[in-house]
Amino acid sequence: MRLPDFKQHDLFNQLRRRMNAQLVDWSESGIWNSIDIDEILVTTGHDIAPEELAVAGDGTLEYEGRKVVVYIRDQLVQYKPYKFHVADCKTLTQMRLNNRYDRYVVSNRTDGTFTINSTEQGRIVEKGVDEKLSICWNCLIRLNYKGFANCNQQTKNWILKSFTLGEFFGKYTSQIRIEPTHNNVTAPANEYTVNWSNISRGYKERVNWRCEECHVSLHDKREYLHVHHKDGNKNNNISENLQALCIACHANLPYHHHLIRKSEFIAYMNWWHKHRGPTHG
Repeated sequence: MRLPDFKQHDLFNQLRRRMNAQLVDWSESGIWNSIDIDEILVTTGHDIAPEELAVAGDGTLEYEGRKVVVYIRDQLVQYKPYKFHVADCKTLTQMRLNNRYDRYVVSNRTDGTFTINSTEQGRIVEKGVDEKLSICWNCLIRLNYKGFANCNQQTKNWILKSFTLGEFFGKYTSQIRIEPTHNNVTAPANEYTVNWSNISRGYKERVNWRCEECHVSLHDKREYLHVHHKDGNKNNNISENLQALCIACHANLPYHHHLIRKSEFIAYMNWWHKHRGPTHG
């Protein structure tokens, strides 16, 4: 559709003259400064509408394909500092129910410091202040981060004190959804290649039959060492996509919890408790 030439429109020109606005020549070859959303997210943060924030299957928060945290920018002096959120916890749920969710902004800064406005009696008294915020307790429960939901108070305090966004993003960003390369017609069958047994054994030998996560040596218990495909594609056997894991570490990965029901897992845990110690890892 071709737009009309508004310079020839009488009502437009009358309004322009009343506003004392000048006509400016525009060229599509001019330089435009586009918005760098990544730069905004790691500095001042970005205001969002509730529907713009996505909740991943693991409960973490995403914005335009990026893992993010959310926090309240305008903070009451007498109550600050508030917490930041990394998951769709019960605090955020309550905020949505109370129609107060639009108070939040998204960010993916990793230093735990966020730009806030200090407010008092409905007025901003200090604007654009960098404030150190701490992780929301309910978020850690929602994600059961490092077993937070089920551990004792001393361990909870340690997890809270040692929490870093750098570690959090390092763990959860790797699980972010990516647009698939193939469709239902072109996608290869997700099954092991015919030479998988040789590839798997060769990889285990290269890591000296040791779990690459907890570092337990299984040279004498080789049946408990698995080779995991990091991207979930059983056809992708490049070394960078493989990881040797004991069955316990393998079962701890997303989408692999079914392994704990196998007799092999139970046998391994019995062996571990008997020969290695009271707890795994």
